[in-house]
Amino acid sequence: MSSHELAAMRVAQNRERHEARVEALQTRESDKALDCVGDGSFRIAKQTISLVREITPLVTPDLRAKVHYTGWLAPVPSDSAAPLIDDALIKEATKARPFDSSRGRQPFSFVVGHRQVIGGWDAAVAAMKVGERARILIAPEHGYGERGAGGAIPPDSWLLFDVEVLSCEADPEPAFSTPSLLALIPIIGILIYYLGFRDDIWEDMGGKAEL
Repeated sequence: MSSHELAAMRVAQNRERHEARVEALQTRESDKALDCVGDGSFRIAKQTISLVREITPLVTPDLRAKVHYTGWLAPVPSDSAAPLIDDALIKEATKARPFDSSRGRQPFSFVVGHRQVIGGWDAAVAAMKVGERARILIAPEHGYGERGAGGAIPPDSWLLFDVEVLSCEADPEPAFSTPSLLALIPIIGILIYYLGFRDDIWEDMGGKAEL
């Protein structure tokens, strides 16, 4: 089995396990938000805005997701338990200037589940489908916590994001990845044998092997 086939098999197995985990997550009836933490706390909540097709695949950990997003500070007290993603919260948050947005510039990409983004993003985007657009509400401990982020995000801030998943795919395998290098070992061994230990080869080339 080739390295590409092995990689595809691992992705398929990972996706199957991940789909089962997402399927078990709880949905809150009042605002149709999904609890992405998985403990019923809704400290990371995802509310679908639109979905291109129901049959599109879930974003899978270890693959690279490409997204567009806009982020606002959410008007939620830091000690709030589990606020609803309702019209009042959305209106209050989005009337302010976003603290960041990829819209109007290049999409943002990251490898899901590799801590390249805040924890709330890793959990929520992994519960989205390719082509889905959703609101994501993130509690401080899954965002920037007690430290905040520069002057844009104060400490202990709840965050509201509008995220759209454009694609999700594996990074191209490097030309000299570990599997491809391992495949060269038998070939190198044969070359060493013939060029290093076969005097007749060197004699045909006009000289003797010096060991």
